[in-house]
Amino acid sequence: ARYETLMLLHFSRRGSLPMSVLGSRLQVHQTSVTNAVDRLEAAGLVVRRPHPDDRRSTLVEITPEGRELAEQVTAELNAKVFTDPGFSPSAMTRLVTVLRAYRKDAGDF
Repeated sequence: ARYETLMLLHFSRRGSLPMSVLGSRLQVHQTSVTNAVDRLEAAGLVVRRPHPDDRRSTLVEITPEGRELAEQVTAELNAKVFTDPGFSPSAMTRLVTVLRAYRKDAGDF
C-alpha cells in the first residue's frame, strides 16, 4: 500500500491528492490509507497539508525524497521482477490480451 500510495502521488499532476481520493484509487478502507500515510510521513516521504479549497479534506503530498525513492524502487522492481516474468513472448501476448479484455469489461479503460 505504501508503494502504491507513493506511485499515485508521483504520477499525479500536482504531486498531491486528497486522502479520500487515495482510498478510492487504492480501493482500500480509509483506515488503511491513514496507516500507509502515517508510515510514509514518518519516513519523510510525504507530508500532509490542509486542502486549500475544502477545510474538511487533507492533501497528501509527495516529498522530493519520496519521489526519488519511488523512482528507485520502480527501477529495481522492473529489473528484478518484470524483466523476465517467466513467460514466453507468445504466452505474454496472450496474457496481456486477456487482461486488457478483462479491464475493458470492468470499465478500467
